This record gives sequence, structure tokens and C-alpha cells, in this order.
Amino acid sequence: MDTTTFTLSKVRCIPMVKLYTLDQAPRLIQAFKDSGVRAVNVSQQGPEGLALLKALAQEQDLLVGAGNVQTYEQARQAIQGGAAFVFSPLFDERMIELCHSRSIPIFPVTTQANLAALHQLNVLGCYPVEELGGLAFIDRMAAEGGFSFFVAGHIDESMMNHYLDNPHVLGMTGSWMFKDGDNWKAVTEALIRTKQYWLS
Repeated sequence: MDTTTFTLSKVRCIPMVKLYTLDQAPRLIQAFKDSGVRAVNVSQQGPEGLALLKALAQEQDLLVGAGNVQTYEQARQAIQGGAAFVFSPLFDERMIELCHSRSIPIFPVTTQANLAALHQLNVLGCYPVEELGGLAFIDRMAAEGGFSFFVAGHIDESMMNHYLDNPHVLGMTGSWMFKDGDNWKAVTEALIRTKQYWLS
């Protein structure tokens, strides 16, 4: 397992930023500093997703990745912008090859164990997790190819242990920490709560 994936597997609960704008980046960065959370996944589907990723990636102690990456060009721009990892809801072979060539871990989604094995992937994304079959799907794929997973998709705080207790789930990414928007005190407190899932 590469160093970045190993780090994410220790963090386990990776906050996903979706709705913030670039002008909110300083407050967001401060929330991460105040909470001590040092990994974040930035959705690339928002209008300022790439700009926000670039701003957060300037922070030396913050491991920043690109989330919901749906095209090769989005992946290329995110990596160029400083993304240390990529989550994609697709299984795009060009995107996977690009990430491999840059030594950037990518966690794409597929229901085909043989396809993942062909591309030398042993850690996959699983989202939207419930639509794919939940833990039954994860257990089946793990049995077929020994895969581990990062899960996502409408997971709220009350559902964390349901997924993280499964031995094949390395972690999850989601946005429940940011449901209070620009109430930065509440956001910081929610980020602090994610640390209970950390592994030493």
C-alpha cells in the first residue's frame, strides 16, 4: 500500500468539501488547523472545485485530494493543481493510467473484480455505497479479489460505525461535517468528532 493510501486508511473519515467557494478557503483552512484534521477531499463538480483544491493544497500539512472526478481532463487538472489522491465514481482507464503514471493513488468504482485486478488496483471506491449493495457488495468483491474500499454516498454521522466496522472498509469520505455551512464553530467541532475514528 502506498504512503498516501496508508495515511488515508489511518484517518478513516475523510471530509469532503462540496459547496464552499474560493473566498471561504481561509476560514475552511482555519477550521482544519483548529480541529487538527489533516486530510480533505475536494469535489471537482462545484464551479470552484479546482480553485478550492489548489488553495487548500498550498497548506503543507494538509493532504488534499480530488473527489467526484468524472473526466480525464478533471483528473489531469486536479493533479496539476496539487491533488495527492483521486476519487472517481467511474472506471476510466485513461484516468487510471494517468494517476498511475504520476504515482497518484486513484479509487475508482467498478463492480467487476477482474477489471480492477487487470489494472492492478487493490483499493477501490464504493459510491454510492447503498445503491451498489452496501456491505453485501463490499464483502462479495473482497471475497472475489481481496479488495479494500473507501465508501461514500449519503453517509451521515450516525452511519459511520456501520461501515467502518467492516474489515474491508479502509475509510469513508463524506460531507456531513459541513452541514452547518459557514457556522465555523460547528464545522470545527464536527471535524474534531471525525478524529474519534482515527487509527494510531
